[in-house]
Amino acid sequence: MGWLLIGLSLLCLALLVYAWRARRLRRRYQALVDSIPDLAWVKDREGRFVVVNKAFCDIWHIADARQLLGKDDFFLSPPHLAQRYREDDLRIVESGEAIRQEHPFEHVEDGQRWMELIKVPVREGRQVIGTAGIARDISERKRAQEQLRWLAEHDPLTRLYNRHALENQLAEWVRSGLPFALWLIDLDHFKRINDALGHAAGDAALVQIGERLQSISEQVFRLGGDEFVLLAPQAQLALIDEALGRFLSESIRIEELDFPLGFTAGRVSFPADGHSGGQLLKHADVALYQGKAAGRGRVSGFQAIMAQDAVRQLQLERELRQALERGEFRLVYQPQVRLTDGQVTGFEALIRWYQPLRGEISPLQFIPFAEQTGIIAAIGDWALEEAMAQLQSWAAAGQPLLPVAVNVSALQLAHGRFAESVIARVQALPPALQPLLQLELTESTLMDQHAWQALQQLTAAGIAIHMDDFGTGYSNLAMLSRLALSKLKFDRSLIKNIPDNQAQQQVCRALLDLARALQLEVVAEGVETPAEADWLAAQGVDYAQGYWFSRPLEANKVPAYLQAEGMLL
Repeated sequence: MGWLLIGLSLLCLALLVYAWRARRLRRRYQALVDSIPDLAWVKDREGRFVVVNKAFCDIWHIADARQLLGKDDFFLSPPHLAQRYREDDLRIVESGEAIRQEHPFEHVEDGQRWMELIKVPVREGRQVIGTAGIARDISERKRAQEQLRWLAEHDPLTRLYNRHALENQLAEWVRSGLPFALWLIDLDHFKRINDALGHAAGDAALVQIGERLQSISEQVFRLGGDEFVLLAPQAQLALIDEALGRFLSESIRIEELDFPLGFTAGRVSFPADGHSGGQLLKHADVALYQGKAAGRGRVSGFQAIMAQDAVRQLQLERELRQALERGEFRLVYQPQVRLTDGQVTGFEALIRWYQPLRGEISPLQFIPFAEQTGIIAAIGDWALEEAMAQLQSWAAAGQPLLPVAVNVSALQLAHGRFAESVIARVQALPPALQPLLQLELTESTLMDQHAWQALQQLTAAGIAIHMDDFGTGYSNLAMLSRLALSKLKFDRSLIKNIPDNQAQQQVCRALLDLARALQLEVVAEGVETPAEADWLAAQGVDYAQGYWFSRPLEANKVPAYLQAEGMLL
């Protein structure tokens, strides 16, 4: 009997040790599971929770994991979700295969979250005795992905569709084959708002414009800058033309100031004006360009001849660039004479272009286009170098040293280091030649503030500046009085047939009085008749140039001309 009691005691002690060790093992196991930051759980074959970790309890606001043990998903989730979870568990138990999925998680308090879920079978030997799962909250990742998808097709500033969305929409509408219209809209003089109030005000204006356009059409896109696109069925063409004129011509209010904002638009129709999205956009851009050239502030419909003009312009741009590379440009020199005695006092360097396939091309044809495309800056830089080289060539040949005036474009002046570059090149000339290089700038160019700063540098370095085409623009007289100009050049339009036109005579006399008040010499250009020359001389005009005195001369003809005029040293 004693041995039996001792045996029972030892058995109880062993069971207590086993239970203690089991509890300690469970605690360690639970601590290990709780250390997992993601939701983790184990279920039996009937879908009842056997193990849950702290993260799982926290998401359900459950303080003690023991509250969930023995419960199933119907205890936590809405019936439709609990049923889906149960079906997943049964599929794993029956197939013995894991599943991985992303799905929305309907939390009873926090609303919808996105979870990334992995469920695996739990085996004892070969038998599946339950399931285990880990779930990670990927709501932030999903929101980031959704934001990226949104940004891929939207402009973040105006929240309108962007260019990528436009390309997709155009492809879809073209595939449908249904007629539609496209408007490419460019705001006129939008830069004024940025300059006056800053880019934040400009952004606010763009948002307002976007909202107005959305009131016209559901399909509104911002391409960037101040360019927008509208799409609409062809039947709405007339209505949208009218609405554009009404909404975009109204002022917008920024920082308590009203800004009138005009616009120019190019309009195309499918399928009449193009059979692809790219072709429609290209033709809309051509129509927009034509609308701007015609004076802005209008909707310009595309016409086939516009595309032909655009092709010719592209060809001309390519040929202009090739002309620089191939040396097809040259300078000719038109004499300037003193009206009191006819003495030649200098030359204006004028650019000429001989294109091998098309022959001589008038500057009236290529100079405006070169200015529009920006090539004029490179051409002007070449002209400066060529004029300086020609001065040195004439000096080396013993020809008379006469000033040569070279035209400078607004784009050249806009370059931040233009003045420094010119000064350095002039100072590299022999001292006797340095005063002979002079610059001619148009009246409108001189009125730009940045140009004015460059001109101050040039005149301070002793480089003579002439104002070309005086009287055709809008001069700031206060600025004129501060600039150290050398001469004013009266445009041909002021003196054409002036002996017979009293109104022009009065304008010319007034401008002469202004020039004298500013102590500036005057050059009349475009003098073509002796009557014009005589009238100008009688008014005290200092110098003149034009066909009456001489046509522009090729560089190699200048020495013979000067010899005939008795100018050789």
